Amino acid sequence: MPAHAFDGSAIVFNETPVDLNLWPYDVPAAGRTLVQADQGMVRQNYHEHVLILTLQGLGRIEVGQTQFETRPGDLAWIDTALAYAHGAGFETDWGYLWMAISGHGLHVLHHQLGFDEVPVVRDCGDLESVFESVFAQLLRSDKGKAALLNSLVPRVLEKAFLVRGEGQPVNQTTAVRRVTQRVRADLHRPWDIAELTDISGLSQSQFFRRFKAETGKSPMGWLRKERIVLACYLLRTTALPVAQIALQCGYPDPFHFSRDFKRLQGHAPRAFRAQFRKEE
Repeated sequence: MPAHAFDGSAIVFNETPVDLNLWPYDVPAAGRTLVQADQGMVRQNYHEHVLILTLQGLGRIEVGQTQFETRPGDLAWIDTALAYAHGAGFETDWGYLWMAISGHGLHVLHHQLGFDEVPVVRDCGDLESVFESVFAQLLRSDKGKAALLNSLVPRVLEKAFLVRGEGQPVNQTTAVRRVTQRVRADLHRPWDIAELTDISGLSQSQFFRRFKAETGKSPMGWLRKERIVLACYLLRTTALPVAQIALQCGYPDPFHFSRDFKRLQGHAPRAFRAQFRKEE
């Protein structure tokens, strides 16, 4: 990609109402990003898996306590439910395309192909046109957008599968991942620590220790963050009343929802929605 293509960063959100998208795969957001070498490591939570295709410079992807270099043509696949960070190389800017994805079987495939331990694969530069197509589709407003996005995501997943061969040996799903998968599939449920511990199959002290190590947060802190991230997405992409969004995100009491939302986002839900629409 020519250098002038990264004069700045851009992000576009999928404005298709969530409850109207019946396709197996969806792309809630995508973008082009240029990170300066001196900007340090950052973390972003999109409530979905995120695919990153490096186009120029060098990047760093951190999973757990290990850092991986990503070069032009490399594809990274990150599950934002787990602890991670990313940033530019130490002496070079980093330009990349990215998309957040959601859909059937992503947690299993991500684990099966070993991206939870080694998040970067080589020789994926031919996916640039797919990422650009996703970005272009998100700018559309017609009804065919959801179907076209659904057809593009499997092309990236197929490439990841082929580059990794037939995948890594499948180890037993970790206790923490088992919990995050169950909870993410049913965020509106009133989960409590006893239920989460039961799903993990660990003692409560073991569960707390392992969960903190893999996600960087306590179980309930992670759950609260996941719910608010989903709320941000719904506030951006739907016209649902705030009280209904609160229910979908596991808050039967709108007051507690607004309190947590403001604590984590800095604005009340209605103010967040108004500010986002003002910036469009």
